[in-house]
Amino acid sequence: MVLSQPDIQKAVEDGHISFSPALEDNQWGEASVDLRLGFSFTVLRNDLTGVKVSVANGLRTLGVGDFWRTKELQEKDDLGKAETYTVDPGEFVLAMTHERVTVPRNMIALIEGRSTYARVGLSMHQTAPWIQPGWDGQIILEIMNNGPLQIELTPLKDRPCQLTFFTLSSPLPEDMAYGARKTDVYQGQTHPLRHERK
Repeated sequence: MVLSQPDIQKAVEDGHISFSPALEDNQWGEASVDLRLGFSFTVLRNDLTGVKVSVANGLRTLGVGDFWRTKELQEKDDLGKAETYTVDPGEFVLAMTHERVTVPRNMIALIEGRSTYARVGLSMHQTAPWIQPGWDGQIILEIMNNGPLQIELTPLKDRPCQLTFFTLSSPLPEDMAYGARKTDVYQGQTHPLRHERK
């Protein structure tokens, strides 16, 4: 069952779902919430032609600086203007939501791009739309510019994705929820590729 706006709001009020910082009024949809863009943008280096990696052997074995570069924007530059990130045509970038999201063990969430952004060729995830029961952290957006335009993104101002919640047939036990296993390396992440869990 998909949660409607009143159901999501009640789950937040009851402490089952949480958003930090709290959502603003314009982030609430009919049966979803819009999430704001955060300040971190991570891209593959542009000199990797011929480099081969094995995802199955674990990206954790790669240093963050080996293949990726990260730019941290500020809300305002030295002149007081909002800092932005421009996604070029064909560019792939990892970004983060501004909000940290907690999903309870009796729900699963689905992250999707918003139509406004899709209409200029911007997708928000490649193959990873599910936010698992027990998740606690910011959500990584796998942004791809499939269109011909340069697209300027502004942290906090842009709301490029939406999160929908579904109830499970039964709650997962604690030891099965995301974050219970050492292999759940993305729990609580503050960087798309940096894992500090022990």
